[in-house]
Amino acid sequence: MAKKFKEMSLGQRIFRIAAGFEIAVICLSLLFLLTFFGTIEQRWFGLWTTIHKYFDYNSVFVLPTRGDGKVIFPPLPGAYWVIVVLSFNMFLGGIVRARKGWRKAGVLVSHFAILFMLVAGAVSSVYKEEGNMRVLQGEKSDYAQKLFKHDIEVFAFDEAGDREEPAIIRSKIIKSLGNKDSLEASFEKFDFKLEIEKYLPYSELALDSPTTRPPNDEKVVDGFYLVEVEKDTKTEERNTPGCYVRIEDEDGGLIQRLVLWAGNPYPVTFNHGGKRFGVTYLMEIWPMPFVVELNKTFGENHPGTEIPSWFQSDIVKVDGDDKSKHKIV
Repeated sequence: MAKKFKEMSLGQRIFRIAAGFEIAVICLSLLFLLTFFGTIEQRWFGLWTTIHKYFDYNSVFVLPTRGDGKVIFPPLPGAYWVIVVLSFNMFLGGIVRARKGWRKAGVLVSHFAILFMLVAGAVSSVYKEEGNMRVLQGEKSDYAQKLFKHDIEVFAFDEAGDREEPAIIRSKIIKSLGNKDSLEASFEKFDFKLEIEKYLPYSELALDSPTTRPPNDEKVVDGFYLVEVEKDTKTEERNTPGCYVRIEDEDGGLIQRLVLWAGNPYPVTFNHGGKRFGVTYLMEIWPMPFVVELNKTFGENHPGTEIPSWFQSDIVKVDGDDKSKHKIV
């Protein structure tokens, strides 16, 4: 006969509470509220921002708000940590505490499967890398690009005009800079160094002209300058970083100043020591172990809009000598 709660030891009471249905009901109710208010907020802040607000592991508590900033519900615990508690509760109650035996095998397997999906989702949320592969119809590619990470690549051009192996300054280092911080980088393969004089996480590239003057005495480099803008909370991909760069020789002499903007797909070039060099500030390259060829793409938009209602891409995956056709719908 099961003991009454008052008759249990302290350890048994803690286990009973942690493995109890009450915790599961509370967690599921909180997840319902978080999903409900997160869905509402998407109309104002967009999908990416809302997901990171409600489901990111850095969000211990979230405050549901409207587009005008008005609070629509008291603070709620972040969904990530609610799922952590629910997973722990399911492990104790659905596996450790559950009755064992062949007749209960189905229950144990289903509980383990749900627990596995929750843990897999939590691990994916922390360690996953997101990117996309841009391929035009009739072309092929063997790399993707990470959507929210931008690297600075410095490279030389060979005699044929092709890029040589680049030296890379990673996004993590660049993002650690504030507006007033600078970073100096030297490279083993080059006899010059690069200094990031100013970094703007959200920026636009503007042309200096009599009608558009740079604000706050912003630097003008080769007729261009950066304008700091507000973060786009609806579409994260539109948030484009930029920075001013100073190229110096080994003695600290100025070779050239550059303005780099992640929205510019072309390299900014300079000459040094009788050789031509290029610098790009683009999404981080993610090499793939295969090649994708895009044969055909087609689809339809919602009436009166440019939003696809459906689309299909016919591709060929080339993995060494193996080729396989696929349809992406």
